[in-house]
Amino acid sequence: MLSPTSRVAVTAGAVLLALGTATANANANAAPTARNCVVDIDSGSKQCYDTFRAAIAASTNGRITDAPLSAKHIDQKLADRLKASSGTSAAESVQLGVVYTDSNYGGSSMTLTAGTGCQSGNGRDFQYDLDGIWNNSISSLTTLSCWLELWDAPNTAGFHQEYQQATSYVGDAMNDRASSVAML
Repeated sequence: MLSPTSRVAVTAGAVLLALGTATANANANAAPTARNCVVDIDSGSKQCYDTFRAAIAASTNGRITDAPLSAKHIDQKLADRLKASSGTSAAESVQLGVVYTDSNYGGSSMTLTAGTGCQSGNGRDFQYDLDGIWNNSISSLTTLSCWLELWDAPNTAGFHQEYQQATSYVGDAMNDRASSVAML
């Protein structure tokens, strides 16, 4: 027979074990926290994938299948390959840039694509209104074929800031404020 103290300890242990198992099961069944989406600016269509690798494979029509699993790990070599893949005659879409929900290229990523690239400083080539998890949540970005310009209102209105290179933090003035993006 167990003493009253031992019974309390056994009961507490059983409760903790049950809670731990429920938490583990909930975490195992939870959806991935980061999404990796591809937006075709021309059509407005958006498709999301479990990994950045799958998103890039889709956006490059299978030409790049060895991208990292996370968009956080775009290095200069991959950026150059993404830019180069856009110039091939078989390219169905040009990789314009990538925006991220967290600083330091973390969180969810959205790769912006179009049928043609930007015209190198000849003004705004494309614009896109952010929606869902993307509205008011951009914290970092990677430029590819275009410079990116974040705007704090839909339809590229309001306060804006231009980025000519990959930026690990868009700055306090624009962090978690963008409602639209222009590609220059």
